[in-house]
Amino acid sequence: MKRLSILILCLVAMSARAQRLSHDFQNASLSEALIWIDNAQKDYKLNFIFNELEDFTVTTRLENVSVRDAVRQVCGFYPMHLTFDHQDIFIECTQKEEAKVIGRVVDERGNPIEFANIALLQQEAFINGGVSNENGDFVIPCKAQQITLKVSYVGYKTVTRNINGGNIGTITLQPETYMVKGVEVKGEIPQYKSAPGGMTVEIEHSILRDIGSADDLLSMIPMVQGKDGKFEVLAKGEPEIYINNKKVRDANELKQLKSVNIKSVDVITAPGARYNAEVNAVIRIKTLKPQGDGWSLMATSQTWKDNKWSTYDDLTVKYRTGGLEAFATIALENRHYSNDQDVEQELHISKDLFNIHADLPVRNSWTELQYKTGLSYDLSSDHSLGLSFASQRICYEAFTSDMNQNYLKNGAFDGDVHLTTDIREKNKPVWEVNGYYVGKAGKLGIDLNATVLRRESENDNHQQETSSEYGNRILNTLTNEDRRMVAGKLVLTYPIWKGELSGGTEATSTRSKGHNYNEEGIIPESDTEMKEKNLAVFAEYQLQLGHWQLNAGLRYEHVATEYTSFGIKQEEPSRTYNDWFPNLSAAWQKGKWGAQLSYSKRITRPPYSMLTSMIVYDSRMLYEGGNPLLRPSVRQSIDFNLTYSWLNLMVGFTRENDFFTHVGQIYDEKNEIAIFRPNNFDHQNRVYATLVASPKLGWWQPQATLHYYQQMFDAEKYGAPKKLNKPEFSFSLNSWFEINPTTKALAQVGYTGSNHWGFMYRGSYFIANARVQKVFWKGKLTAALYANDIFRTAKSKTTTYYAIGQTAQDVYTYTQCVGLTLSYNLNTTHSKYKGTGAGNEERNRL
Repeated sequence: MKRLSILILCLVAMSARAQRLSHDFQNASLSEALIWIDNAQKDYKLNFIFNELEDFTVTTRLENVSVRDAVRQVCGFYPMHLTFDHQDIFIECTQKEEAKVIGRVVDERGNPIEFANIALLQQEAFINGGVSNENGDFVIPCKAQQITLKVSYVGYKTVTRNINGGNIGTITLQPETYMVKGVEVKGEIPQYKSAPGGMTVEIEHSILRDIGSADDLLSMIPMVQGKDGKFEVLAKGEPEIYINNKKVRDANELKQLKSVNIKSVDVITAPGARYNAEVNAVIRIKTLKPQGDGWSLMATSQTWKDNKWSTYDDLTVKYRTGGLEAFATIALENRHYSNDQDVEQELHISKDLFNIHADLPVRNSWTELQYKTGLSYDLSSDHSLGLSFASQRICYEAFTSDMNQNYLKNGAFDGDVHLTTDIREKNKPVWEVNGYYVGKAGKLGIDLNATVLRRESENDNHQQETSSEYGNRILNTLTNEDRRMVAGKLVLTYPIWKGELSGGTEATSTRSKGHNYNEEGIIPESDTEMKEKNLAVFAEYQLQLGHWQLNAGLRYEHVATEYTSFGIKQEEPSRTYNDWFPNLSAAWQKGKWGAQLSYSKRITRPPYSMLTSMIVYDSRMLYEGGNPLLRPSVRQSIDFNLTYSWLNLMVGFTRENDFFTHVGQIYDEKNEIAIFRPNNFDHQNRVYATLVASPKLGWWQPQATLHYYQQMFDAEKYGAPKKLNKPEFSFSLNSWFEINPTTKALAQVGYTGSNHWGFMYRGSYFIANARVQKVFWKGKLTAALYANDIFRTAKSKTTTYYAIGQTAQDVYTYTQCVGLTLSYNLNTTHSKYKGTGAGNEERNRL
């Protein structure tokens, strides 16, 4: 540790020798930019002729660069000769003609195009040329008259125009089109590119740029499924989501971020060492550069009807001045959730065979108030810090069900049971505090985050059974849980050779207490406490060699758990783990082509709800519970990703050891009671492949996804009737129709064939959705009308097999609905808050 401190101090001292500059130039003249650099430092004297450079414009951002690099950056591709002579820097225009060709290049939406090639020709002979800057501007000295201007950019039609010099105004490039089997296809900036461990999806220039919120956007991203903040990456599971390196902590953040402010989305299927070893996949949202100070307001109102009406409303107010940003968000959610279940169970308990049929309608309603506030301050372009506080209040929550059960014992009628359940959740403290510091010491990048959270809950469960054959009984159960976490994470980065070395540490301390008490003594009382400490260190190096990018990382985690029951330590579930998690990737990118091969080792630690010893009463013959002896599962994956512009193919293989899932077991043989709880199994292998195509066919822009997924799991070995290795084949098609620049329509269809997962058979699934959206008032107001599950076909049919029987469920969750979303933005600015949070995976387990 002492050596590391000395190294850091040396790096800081070395970097302090040379002054570094940061500034944002927006359409400034080159002369003004050089004058600013000259005045901002004392090490160099800049020498140039003002009038020679006045017509050249600069739009760029200097970020912690040396004086020499700042001069090179503002001069860019302009015809300038730079001479560095000790403390003097001379800037001279190499083409001194007074006459110049001045203009700007934009795309069909009016967005500036950077790095467009501009050539000046006379009688087809090249005279001079240049490249457009970040604002699309170009200035090319030329004394000739009656010349030909030629502007080209990959994916767009080349523009040729006869001019006489001077300011020629704005040149608009249109997407290039070509024919594929008689169909017109539009060319464009590549939509998919390789990123370390995954791929990058371009949003800024795509049809998705104004779909609405980030939540709406993610449901349209290739390989991503879900909505309302709950997403899944195909073949990888639930991802961690980041906005500009800040961990998304609730669905509201995605609803409040507008898609017009998003530049790109990274889908990472092989996360690196800086991410917790439990992370299966990562989604990184990158926004466009923030603009503007003062007040801004964002408001969203959504209402929809399935079997009942639900509403969601939020309001975010921000104030910016200089480097300070203050924000406050309040949201009110009034939701209803319903499902109807038809259940058929077969249980072999003792020597008897029971067949149980149940009709189970479930209704859940809640009203919740959420609020968040925070401050962030940019001390300079190199130093930023912030603090945020989030909490929520349950105004009302009720869960009810009304179940009718019919029992057959060895083929003969045994009894009927009517069970009503009413669970009320009380409002308890739920809050989270997050603080961060992001800065630089020379070339050393520093990212420090700390998180403190508390989650308390109290549920009052009242159940009543009525049965002529079995008798009547009442169950009153009180459940209390108190979960707390303190976490910190430090990431350091430093450029070495042609790459970047990053390393750091992450520490979390968690305490989870639970108490479950049934007044009638039918369900055994439990009183447990689990304390867990997780300390991790990691290092990762990313190297760029021409078209190749190589990445290697290693993470070490030490996890110590102490489990007590009624105050007495339990030795078996109190464990210590020491694990290493490597990751490797090699990526190649050239033009529209990209390829990547990656390997990663990850772990899945059971959530605390699976580790509890609490028992939940489902029926007279079936309980549900956790398993304190459950072990983490470790998986190793190899993935290959191939991209070409609007095509993406991913294939992979995963082996998961100590795979865990729920199964049915005998709980009380004498009283003929079974229990459904998680257990570990030796291993599960998985193979998968996904192909995504997103071309532009005129005003129709489809996105088609083909997906294959298959487990190789010997379920028969553990009591299932067969191996259960039927593969999953699925297809989805999102068809966008661009009616005009402010109006779009979407038709979605998706089909998943029947398949096996774990001990479960999953039936086929079909869904059809539609959406129409329109933008008003120059983007300030967006209205979207949608209809989901139009044909009421999105039903879940599953059969779970286990050694003592099986359970078949036919469930419909009222996904058929219609809704309207209104989003209003006034003086919208992107958030400056840069905190990423700490202990994110441990927080999810809580």
